[in-house]
Amino acid sequence: MKERWKACAAPQKLLARLLAAWCFVNVFLLVADDGFDEVSYAFSLSVGRYAAAWAGLFAAFSLLQLVARRVQTDAWLLTIGFLACAVGFLNQKGDLWFCLALILAACALLCWLLKEDKLGLTRVPWRKGVTVGFTVGAGVLVLAAIGAFTCMRQAAYCTPNFDFGIFCNMFHNMRKTLLPLVTCERDKLLSHFAVHISPIYYLLLPFYAVFPSPYTLQLGQAAVLASGVVPVYLLAKNKNLSPKLTAVLMAAYALNPVLFCGTSYDLHENCFLVPLLLWTFYFSELEKPVPMVLFALLTCMVKEDATLFVLFFGLFLIISRKKYRNGIVLSVISLVWFGAALFLLSRFGDGVMSNHFGNFMFEDHGLLGMLRVIVMDPGYAISQIFTAEKFLFLLQMLLPLGLLPVCSRKVSQLLLLFPFILENLMSDYVYQHSIDFQYCFGALACMIYLAVINAAELKARTARYLCLLAAIASLFLFTVNAWPKLSATYTKYYYYQEEFAALDEALSRIPPEASVKASTFFVPHLYERDVIYDVRSENETDYVVFDMRGKYADETTALRMQYIAEGYEIDCDSPGYVLILKNPNVK
Repeated sequence: MKERWKACAAPQKLLARLLAAWCFVNVFLLVADDGFDEVSYAFSLSVGRYAAAWAGLFAAFSLLQLVARRVQTDAWLLTIGFLACAVGFLNQKGDLWFCLALILAACALLCWLLKEDKLGLTRVPWRKGVTVGFTVGAGVLVLAAIGAFTCMRQAAYCTPNFDFGIFCNMFHNMRKTLLPLVTCERDKLLSHFAVHISPIYYLLLPFYAVFPSPYTLQLGQAAVLASGVVPVYLLAKNKNLSPKLTAVLMAAYALNPVLFCGTSYDLHENCFLVPLLLWTFYFSELEKPVPMVLFALLTCMVKEDATLFVLFFGLFLIISRKKYRNGIVLSVISLVWFGAALFLLSRFGDGVMSNHFGNFMFEDHGLLGMLRVIVMDPGYAISQIFTAEKFLFLLQMLLPLGLLPVCSRKVSQLLLLFPFILENLMSDYVYQHSIDFQYCFGALACMIYLAVINAAELKARTARYLCLLAAIASLFLFTVNAWPKLSATYTKYYYYQEEFAALDEALSRIPPEASVKASTFFVPHLYERDVIYDVRSENETDYVVFDMRGKYADETTALRMQYIAEGYEIDCDSPGYVLILKNPNVK
């Protein structure tokens, strides 16, 4: 017993126990009150009660450590207390710099915990079935979180015409004619493929044909992203990562804020890039060229710029892996597909959207002019890549993967990061260097692949450290970036049911065969018709629907008066909700 008392009173354990008690005191205070980020907060607390609570918890934890024989409770309590305290702080103060400071603290804690394996993780019995369970759980969590978030957005009238209304109208027409026709994208009837060549959407059509609803599209995107856990698991297994590390990576995948926040503006074809690229990487690792080429082709079908990822993966295979035949095949496929897409868009469509790279455009030189700037003025290119805003964005991409994508001795592996640099960091189009938009999905897939193969090549202790860092950073950044979006959407969905019911009832009055112009957040709810436009369209329609909620009503005051002056009749007036005007020529 004397020896146990002596071990329990070791200075290192006493310090850990003291810090653990301190963390738990702050957790309890966070539950009871908020406002910790005000200087007056500390003076609102009783020093005596604070000290008593701290001392009481310290005594309780000391007793627990004395009783426990095989478990180092001090290390576990400090870990749990720190994580709970950090998440509590971040939940109340969603500041990115504050989050980065806590991630640095987590780095220090991990160094201490992994030295001498203080948590006893290496001794924990682990079966492969547990890792499979983690994988399934990760997939279910992604599906549930993204599915609930995006479906609540639709139910709460938060989904705009650009871009969800466009795809709702497109799938309505695809179900009827098999053609991707849409009227509300360019204010006229045209194929969506005149804007982006994305035949990958046809993979969702069978499900939509059976369940024709915007919710099917939202859940379809969630299922596509959730399916990425399968190739990640298989990649980790193929690279002989331990089942424990694989499980940690599954947790990091499920909590990755880039995956969740990329759906903040609803369905986009880019969501397919995550599983399709990961399957391409997996079959390349297995030396199976046929399925590898198949998934590479499917990746090209996502969008014309998706070929960039296939091209650089081909170069990666040639230069880094010395797999010349496979690399050349993928490179040729990507270049041919991009060339064909460029020709079709230029000849029959609206052209390639090079306006996303306006900072590299000079006069009318287009993409070739952009290449000229990169080659002949690298200083300018570098100045466009490395800015304070983009540095934070880079950290938000890399930290949820524990910096593993860049932890390699082989510089040639960094080729897979070039699409990220070209598409996300070089552009001055603000949406392309923000995790709140879909433009990050392709780069994320490349980074996940690099994280897995680098973890397999690192020393066991380093890999263990970085994988755990990935899981913790994912948790912290999810709390800062994703949780507020989910919480705010749920709050609106739950507390404004009366408003949504009134909107549903009013919009149901419009005949399904009637042509309509509608405010942006109403288009996805009126999509199931052949002709629908944005409310500012100059096309004549049978009905015009105005959003009368707050600022949305203020934006269209003059437009409403114009229609009424032209003789449009009030078909439905729900004050504060919606105003429906009927064309006087409609019987």
